[in-house]
Amino acid sequence: MPVRNDLFSVTIGGGLKRISMKYNYQKIITAACSILMVFYSCKSEKQELVDNIKAGEEKLFSDSTLQLNDSVAIDVLHNYLSYTDKFKEDTLAGDMLFKAADLSNGLQNPKQAIELYSTFIQRYPKHQKVAAALFMQAFLYETALDEKEKAKSKYKEFIQNYPEHPLTPSAQSSYDQLDAGLSDEELIRSFEQKQQSQK
Repeated sequence: MPVRNDLFSVTIGGGLKRISMKYNYQKIITAACSILMVFYSCKSEKQELVDNIKAGEEKLFSDSTLQLNDSVAIDVLHNYLSYTDKFKEDTLAGDMLFKAADLSNGLQNPKQAIELYSTFIQRYPKHQKVAAALFMQAFLYETALDEKEKAKSKYKEFIQNYPEHPLTPSAQSSYDQLDAGLSDEELIRSFEQKQQSQK
């Protein structure tokens, strides 16, 4: 005669087998629920970061002066970096790392910006903004850090790797100026002389 219970269906004689099968199903269901909870908690953490980033991006510049709001920018930068560290393989991670580098530059931290551009190039070598990241490294070495040899090296790398890029003429001009050892004033005078000789 069978004995029914809410959790177990036990029959005299074959009861242990059914209890064991029910117990295994409970373990499987518990494991599946745990996996789903981890998945949804990751998804919500990811979405929360995206939401925080979007909200911060809207507040980056003050409405009246269009000046970068440093405290908001630091929070947004932190969120960009958190996202790119936690979700490296996500389709948004490359763009967020590039934005982090740009934002570091905006926060007057050229060394961090150069490092982030370098990380961006290494992690996402096929990304459409790799050329811009390389150009920005050269530009920051030249203008922000006054490291002319590093700037020349990066400009040369850019020119060789991206000969048809719209920024190549600027890179070539900067490289030539650095290679000739011309100061900005000397370059301006040289340019003015070329203009006058063409008249």
